[in-house]
Amino acid sequence: MKVKAYAKINLTLDVTGRRPDGYHTLDTIMQSVSVWDEVEIKKTSKPGIRVFCNREYLPVDTKNTAFRAAQYFLEHCGITGQGISLSLRKYIPSRAGMGGGSADAAAVLHGLNQMFHTGLSQETLVSLGAKVGADVPFCVVGGTCRCQGVGEQVEPVAPLPACWVLLCKPPAGMSTPRAYALIDQFPLSRERGTERMLPLLAGGDLRRIGEALANRFDETMKLQQVREIKRVMLSAGALGASMTGSGSAVFGLFTSEEAARACMQRLEGKGRLYLGCPLDRGWDYADK
Repeated sequence: MKVKAYAKINLTLDVTGRRPDGYHTLDTIMQSVSVWDEVEIKKTSKPGIRVFCNREYLPVDTKNTAFRAAQYFLEHCGITGQGISLSLRKYIPSRAGMGGGSADAAAVLHGLNQMFHTGLSQETLVSLGAKVGADVPFCVVGGTCRCQGVGEQVEPVAPLPACWVLLCKPPAGMSTPRAYALIDQFPLSRERGTERMLPLLAGGDLRRIGEALANRFDETMKLQQVREIKRVMLSAGALGASMTGSGSAVFGLFTSEEAARACMQRLEGKGRLYLGCPLDRGWDYADK
């Protein structure tokens, strides 16, 4: 079985607090986009979980999100003695804020649920995903969602209107722990981007949505390469541009493919480029 694991972007991202255990609470609107990894899932005769990946620098043990997703699924369903092979063909960039590892984990949960005919509800898959990582619950649901808490509270909202999403991942980056450490040096978000965005999504005006893109990490990290990419996107006709997640990928919203591709030419040499569209789900079978 081959499954597409779709990337995500954050239309808004507010940091609302910090729990006693050190985890930060968020209020964010995430959107699935048509950039994906491919996850191939097979049953094997040898018990245990084995992960193969086309990026040699990524872990293939319990540090891998796909591995942990399979582990939690098998434990929850009481499936023992079964071998699982997971082959990850990754195209979503790492350390980009695009949720590649989380998308892989969500795809594994959906794939195994289909493969073993276990009939687990989406609520149960979300719960299992929350054990793997903060963005996995959203990737299980996909589409356009408001996510709160540490990511485990997922609520579908009005969808992002049809558009073209251009992404650029510059060489510069920052680890997620370092990004949060930097956030802690600043006061919590006062103006809440998520609350402002919700009625705009319901109204469906892409221009106003683009103007309301907001990311607390973007405000505090102020990476020069990110600022330059945003400048190019906006000057090339993007209705809005913002960093996604804790970075460092930047996305711009365009009304036409022609304008987005023209901007891609202007961004050549500034980072890895991806062009996609908003989606209403976080995974799909690879033959679709």
